[in-house]
Amino acid sequence: MLPVFQPLQDRAIATVWSGLAASTIGEDLFRVAIIWLAVDIAGNLAGLLTAAQYATMLIVGLTSGAIADRWRPERTMVMVNILAALVVLMPMVVAYVSGVSLAALVIAAVGVSGLRTFFAPALQSTVPTLVKDRTMLQSINGLFDATWRLARLAGPAVAALLVHFIPVIQFLSVTACGFLAAAAGIYSTRARLAGPDRRTEPSRGGWRGAVEGLTAGFRLLRSNRVMAILVLSNSIVNGPWMATLLLGVALLVKSYQPTFLGIQDLAAYGLVMGAYGLGDVCSNLVVGNVRLRRPLSTMYLGYIAMGGGFVLMALAMWVVPPGALLPAMMLAAVIAGSGGPLFFIPLITRTQTVFDGPDIARVWRLRLALMAGSQLVASLLATWLFELLGPTVTVLGCGLFIFLAGAWGHTYFRRYSEAPAASLAVPAPAAAD
Repeated sequence: MLPVFQPLQDRAIATVWSGLAASTIGEDLFRVAIIWLAVDIAGNLAGLLTAAQYATMLIVGLTSGAIADRWRPERTMVMVNILAALVVLMPMVVAYVSGVSLAALVIAAVGVSGLRTFFAPALQSTVPTLVKDRTMLQSINGLFDATWRLARLAGPAVAALLVHFIPVIQFLSVTACGFLAAAAGIYSTRARLAGPDRRTEPSRGGWRGAVEGLTAGFRLLRSNRVMAILVLSNSIVNGPWMATLLLGVALLVKSYQPTFLGIQDLAAYGLVMGAYGLGDVCSNLVVGNVRLRRPLSTMYLGYIAMGGGFVLMALAMWVVPPGALLPAMMLAAVIAGSGGPLFFIPLITRTQTVFDGPDIARVWRLRLALMAGSQLVASLLATWLFELLGPTVTVLGCGLFIFLAGAWGHTYFRRYSEAPAASLAVPAPAAAD
């Protein structure tokens, strides 16, 4: 059995993973449904959904610390999933009363984004408690990361199947079932997730407590320069990554109309995105099964691959014959997709070994906020850049930015004498780097 799947032999991990798989696939199904419905109602204004989600994650990520730190993470995850199930059902109820409403879709999207900002840090803080053998941290992180990446493929596929049987608005009921399954799985393993020594750390009340919650993640990263660089790198790169993958690829397909064996338009776009997902998942299975000898410098090779893939995709528009353009885009997408897990899985593992319990959640909450801020700025700039420079030059520029970020990080961390990844299984003090 591959190491990345070995954690599933533990019944508690398998239970949590099953619920997580159901909720992540359901959430991607929810994302497909609300975008489809919003475009049908509002056309181009549907882009407000994305901007509203990123803005919510930024605000909640920066301000929720004083509240979240008072709750036990396993209870937080159960309640968040129950609330998310209720939130996603709201547009469906409104639709049956007065028709599908853009306002209801925006409220649901904002609600799920805000709740995710509570859930993800809580989950990351419980993983070291959930896994009995800390040398398995990278494997379980690879397993959970693979689940999220597979959901990107499974969500649209499930939507394509369900649309033949139920109205799109009823997709939200399937999403709600996924959230409830996750809540049930986490609740059934709550004793294991809580751990014998886990305690909440009550925050101060009033404005001092709010300030402490707001600045906790910053203080932790300030005490650990290596983690600060990794988190900032990841957050900044997420902006051009989002602009390229979610907007740039679609515009390239629209502009150049690549065709291969009769496949074109939306089907061609689906193949390119599927190729990206294939590279994503295959890379995840590899990274989750190996111990990196020089993890810090090696993980930046992921951004070199990601940026390089996007650069090759843009260059293909100019140099590849029309008949071979779609396969060339797919090959470039596989290369780009392979880069994400190479950076992200070691980032999760290092966060869980450098920091403990509540501090993991604080750092991860800050990362989500910074990432959302980067994506919000990128989403606002992308429309202007695509209009001014065109999709090819914009994708080329984004790819070069990511590539250069990877080259800088790889060169910078080559100076460090790094321990093998296996040794990272021993908890280190927060200021060790």
